Amino acid sequence: MNLENELCEEEFEKMLQDFINKEFEETNNDHDSDDNQDDADTHEEDDEPQKDILPMRNRKETGRQASYTLSVCVLEDCDKSCFCSGPVTVHFDIQGDDLPDTDRFKCFIYTDTYYPMCSSYKSSEVYRNGMELSYEIPCSHIWLPGKYILLVRDKDEPLVRINFQLDEHLHTEFSEPMLVEDLSIEDVLTTVLQGDEHWQYLSVRPGTIQMRQKMLERMQLRCYNDLREALGSGFIRSNRNLLICTRNKDLTEYDLHHFRIDFSHSLSLEYVDCSMLYDPACNNPYEHLNDTLLSISSDDIVCLTNLSALLSTGGKVIVRRLVEKVKDTTIRKSLWLCGTRQEILTLFDQFPSLKEFYTDDSWVEHGPYSAFDMIQAFFQMMQDENLTPSLAVMDQVSRAIIEGYRQCRLVSWSLSDLRHIITDSIRPRYLKRAMEDIDIEVLPIVSPEDVDMSLFTGSADTLEDCLGELNKMVGLEQVKQGIATLANNTRFFLERRRRGLPTSGNVAYHAIFTGNPGTGKTTVARMLGRIYHSLGLLSRGEVIAADRTRLVGRYIGETEENMKAVLEEARGNVLFIDEAYNLYDGSGDRKDFGARVIDSLLTVLSQPDPDMMVIFAGYEKEMDAMLNTNPGLTGRFPYKYRFSDYSPEQLMEIALRLLERDAYLLTDEASAVLKDSIAQTYKSRTTNFGNARWVEQFVRNGIIPAMADRLAATPSDDYQHIEASDIRRAYEKFNPKATELKPRQKVGFSA
Repeated sequence: MNLENELCEEEFEKMLQDFINKEFEETNNDHDSDDNQDDADTHEEDDEPQKDILPMRNRKETGRQASYTLSVCVLEDCDKSCFCSGPVTVHFDIQGDDLPDTDRFKCFIYTDTYYPMCSSYKSSEVYRNGMELSYEIPCSHIWLPGKYILLVRDKDEPLVRINFQLDEHLHTEFSEPMLVEDLSIEDVLTTVLQGDEHWQYLSVRPGTIQMRQKMLERMQLRCYNDLREALGSGFIRSNRNLLICTRNKDLTEYDLHHFRIDFSHSLSLEYVDCSMLYDPACNNPYEHLNDTLLSISSDDIVCLTNLSALLSTGGKVIVRRLVEKVKDTTIRKSLWLCGTRQEILTLFDQFPSLKEFYTDDSWVEHGPYSAFDMIQAFFQMMQDENLTPSLAVMDQVSRAIIEGYRQCRLVSWSLSDLRHIITDSIRPRYLKRAMEDIDIEVLPIVSPEDVDMSLFTGSADTLEDCLGELNKMVGLEQVKQGIATLANNTRFFLERRRRGLPTSGNVAYHAIFTGNPGTGKTTVARMLGRIYHSLGLLSRGEVIAADRTRLVGRYIGETEENMKAVLEEARGNVLFIDEAYNLYDGSGDRKDFGARVIDSLLTVLSQPDPDMMVIFAGYEKEMDAMLNTNPGLTGRFPYKYRFSDYSPEQLMEIALRLLERDAYLLTDEASAVLKDSIAQTYKSRTTNFGNARWVEQFVRNGIIPAMADRLAATPSDDYQHIEASDIRRAYEKFNPKATELKPRQKVGFSA
């Protein structure tokens, strides 16, 4: 039987390929024979603005030639400089003997990631003028610059795909039309998915590029299996167990209900909160687990959420019994794990038996939102609130969101942020204006005065703001270049993820800072926190500073408690550990509690998306020695930045900026004395010289107090100018050698 099936399949596939090749050959011949007619048709249409002329020919089963010329116009009667919703007109000029039926063509438009823009499947106005047909297709989505796909189905003829692009002025540029094979993704989009409620809902949800692709692939396989069944062959099964990576709380149970990839209405989704499966307050703590397992029937999808609860008490029993249930061959079930990537990977580390249910193809990401996602979602929310935006509002809000994404201001926004803008700002302002001047015949629409555009631009740091501030720092040229490259690389991979493109795994961003005190390490760490927050990689982006004295405990168990508290505080932030080499003496002595700090940090350092950045900082020689004696740490820190000492000229510039910030002025003589004082200090500096920190102390604790003493002794109205005597006195009193920064001694406790 298997041999017969294989022969049948081979014969069918050969016939199908021969048919496709024949169609392509005939189509190419048709193109060659009708070139002159194409030129005439195209020339006649050249004067029509904003229309692209696309000649198409199909061969009917009767053997007669039927050709048509296709032209398309997006937003034909709208202002092309305005990003807004509006209709698409598809015009067919048909050559043939028979008067065309108005339902001959069906047109579908998607983005290049298969987001459905509009179609004539259910809603369109059709106009016939002799042998010409025009389809005016309404579109409620916002047209934005980008890549789109037009699919044209001509009854029983091959499906045609035409790629086109809208530029910044919404002018169209079309590619050559292509014939599309049966059972292709395009074929699935224009047939079996039309009218499917699950696809209609999920395909327009933000961040669902990979979920859309997965649904299309599974439906494509289902259609192929229908064909195999018709030929008497068996089904090709796929792994229905999925690992769904979430970013925030926007992906709901209702979304997952529609993400039922087999599109079987008999399939049910059992949404299980793992924190509810173990209740120590009950006589039987696993009572709810028992009820859940009993309720699972054949072809159910069991979707586990709140996965971190499985790492607590009772988790081992829960996982064991779930694995047994899924392995039960008497009923066919799917097991979905829904959580952050880190939650899923940690669960696999804790319970390796779970891995056997999944393959590399099981991963599906609820991806980061693109500007396109947020714009479409925003105006859908307005529609849900029965608020109709004007064309100006569509355009201004769309451009504000695009600019916000370009500046990385909005990359960490969720749908709730958009909803708050509508319910807390736009709706109250609109209602106030609308009810002040009520017109019973015409209801006002939402106008630009109802929208506070500053809510989209806001006061949040942009990537450009952070990099600009970094570049204003004195010196550190290599550090600046390295961080700029790091930021660009991060933004590059984020944009690929938004477009649904694969990335080569998760990239760690932990770093090593080496250099003497006062060279800007802590300041740059703050910059990195803001940069990663602006990119959406850190939820808060502040710096949590720590050293051995804060991390290492006095007795057994206290170090673990300290680390738990510090890691909780550092969640979403930068954990900056100064003089990190004090945590590890290189002896391998496990009695030293500092080694336990390293062990706790290794857990975070190994996580792909920990919502935390760890920076080890300290003197270069000591840091290199620590990394050389612990190779496991080196691979956890892919970035290393060396902070060089400032030159005398750079130290002088730092001093001038400090004085300028508080509106102090130097006399010419004072400027010369200050420059000479810094040069002398630099010349006699030691290994532990404080660099910019010394300059700040010299200015704030030396020069300014000396000026205050002078003005107190000899009253004057000049509270701005610093005299040379102020600097000399400060230099004498503020002995640089006395303020030399000594390295801290190793402190803490051992067992």
